[in-house]
Amino acid sequence: MIALAEHSFLWVGVERVPGPDGTTVTAGEHMYVEYFVPQERTKPHPVILVHGGNGQGMAFLGPGGGEPGWAHHLLAEGYAVYLVDRPGLGRNPPLAYDGQAVASVPYEAVTREFMFGAETGRWKGTGDIGDPRVDQFMAQQRGTPAGEPQPVELYKRRGGELLEAIGPAILIMHSAGGPFGWVTADARPDLVKAIVSVEALPPAMAASQLTFDPPGELDLVAVPDERDVEWGPLGGVPRVVQADPPRRLANLSQIPIACLNSDDPRFSEINRVAAEFLRQAGCSVDDLVLAEHGIHGNSHFMTLEENSREVLGVALGWLEEHVT
Repeated sequence: MIALAEHSFLWVGVERVPGPDGTTVTAGEHMYVEYFVPQERTKPHPVILVHGGNGQGMAFLGPGGGEPGWAHHLLAEGYAVYLVDRPGLGRNPPLAYDGQAVASVPYEAVTREFMFGAETGRWKGTGDIGDPRVDQFMAQQRGTPAGEPQPVELYKRRGGELLEAIGPAILIMHSAGGPFGWVTADARPDLVKAIVSVEALPPAMAASQLTFDPPGELDLVAVPDERDVEWGPLGGVPRVVQADPPRRLANLSQIPIACLNSDDPRFSEINRVAAEFLRQAGCSVDDLVLAEHGIHGNSHFMTLEENSREVLGVALGWLEEHVT
């Protein structure tokens, strides 16, 4: 049982605009954040958890059914925790997409990863369509237009505003939460104590909103895969670095970064190249490979699997060394 000193929420970036009938309405681009503060708060800096997929912050409350998630484990360690619903998703208003049809997230986009964990015993269930635990995950997902890029400029504004509201914090982002985390840290590097990328999508996907020195359009080149991977719908995720001479990431290079890797071949390969991109641009990056810590069989959804506390422990150990 975790005793809380505070449990509440805030909306970040509420903007008022004229409505079509002359009334005043919100612009609809605000961001919902739920937060928890433990009574026994022993860590000075809160953790901001950024969800993946088209999901919402509740993904860090566990797989559903009462099992604890990373938010509970962090509270037990003495951290205050902020759960972000990325703009347009979760409890936020849907973003306007100029009449484009909204496509639902298909089960097939995630079942390969869940089935990987099921085969190794890390996911309690089949991981396939029909698994009630997968249903719990898919129920969190919200549709967006197919092929529409993430609204990274909006992410940067809202992430920066959240940091200004709560002060210095640690960023932990999973999967598609990567671009939000990279641009948030770029917006206020003075307020980000550390970044943990949990197989997050790479900074190259948010390069237009990152601060490079010297500025200018990047010349990107593909990095060959180190192993044979069936990419499927992930084939469009850029696995790139800059052509020589590389530009420096002026803001991200001020922040210690860790990349947490599972045994899942597709996402660990994406994470490997993301780390290479960051190092090439002058960032300090540590690779936290679960297998090198004696932890085997986890998939990309390591945050929800049976040993999620053990997995988080690797990141917590790194944070103890790098955050003062």
